[in-house]
Amino acid sequence: MATHDQSGDSAGAFPKPQWPPIQNLESVDITLKRNDGGVELLIVVSQPLDDSPETLDSIRRKVRYYLDVIDLDEFQEEMGYPPREETAIIIRCDFPMHPPALEVLGACQAEAAKRGVGLTVARDSAE
Repeated sequence: MATHDQSGDSAGAFPKPQWPPIQNLESVDITLKRNDGGVELLIVVSQPLDDSPETLDSIRRKVRYYLDVIDLDEFQEEMGYPPREETAIIIRCDFPMHPPALEVLGACQAEAAKRGVGLTVARDSAE
């Protein structure tokens, strides 16, 4: 019986999304203002993160948009001027992620860190 590697080495082995996994690229999906004054901005991933140019670009664009929103005076005022070190972007993904998508997420983490913002990927603990 043949098994398929979920890492994406085989073109047919990695699940392809049925629709764009990251949508509304110029909109914040969810914003949470914590009691301690911190803020979390969630990016919701609704399908596997494949290695298509469209998916990889959508990751970059969405994170870049979130970083720009965090810098807006309106956002800062609405959120009570949260400390930069207490501001985080959380990418919620309970689906497989292709290695190139993981590489893009790593580059996005580095860019967020340069701007003083944390970026993490949250996954379902059952996975």
